[in-house]
Amino acid sequence: MSHHVLLLGGHGKVARLLTPLLLRRAWTVTSVIRSPDQIAAIEALAPDADSRKNLRVLVHSLEDVVQNQEAAQALLDQVRPDYVVWSAGAGGRGGPARTFAIDRDAATHMIEASAASSFVTRFLMVSYLGSRREKPTWWDHANWAAADHVNNTVLPTYYKAKIAADEALYRASVRRNRSSAFAGINLRPGTLTDDPAGEVELGRTRGARGSVSRATVAVAADLLLAHPNTKTAWVDLLDGTEEPKAAVDRIVENHIDAVEGEPITHQ
Repeated sequence: MSHHVLLLGGHGKVARLLTPLLLRRAWTVTSVIRSPDQIAAIEALAPDADSRKNLRVLVHSLEDVVQNQEAAQALLDQVRPDYVVWSAGAGGRGGPARTFAIDRDAATHMIEASAASSFVTRFLMVSYLGSRREKPTWWDHANWAAADHVNNTVLPTYYKAKIAADEALYRASVRRNRSSAFAGINLRPGTLTDDPAGEVELGRTRGARGSVSRATVAVAADLLLAHPNTKTAWVDLLDGTEEPKAAVDRIVENHIDAVEGEPITHQ
């Protein structure tokens, strides 16, 4: 079955690795980028002439286009995707104000608009492994201390912005799942590298200290979007020893959720 994916942050490293994977499925991808100078780089991601027909590029500043839920809804109405991927971020440029504007506010507006939409059925957020408020029961204290140090000492603004967006996705998924099928997927990778894609530790990882390649993040996102039974879940990701498709099959079929607190109950 073909799907249409709205990819926000289309020129980011993970998004550029994800785009050809989605196109190889004969899906349509609308990639949102911030500058016309990036158009050629996005168009070059299409693996062949056939997939090039399914690639659309929109030049928009996320700070402008999703400045409120109404603006986010207008973008959704223009594109009409059934899946949305948020792989955007300020990337530390523009100071705290821009980080909050994009990583928290714009992301939250797009989440709320997607959950309220009649046609969006999956929303995948690329977050990070430490985006949580309390120690998971399956982590030891050393791992939690490492995550807490990053969140509150190294990247405090980014942490506040990302966890606000992650929690907005959780709340929206709870509301939407009371009345209809909607998968809010929060993919939380460890420290990102530029290594080739490889095997994974997926679901509830052993801790916060670890890395994973951006290419592996893209593979996991592609597989989670493509799996027919994917439900709302928080999915942690590190380099590991399991083949990615087998790992996704395992966590989806066993309803493994790394969210803190009570997982969402699917009817």
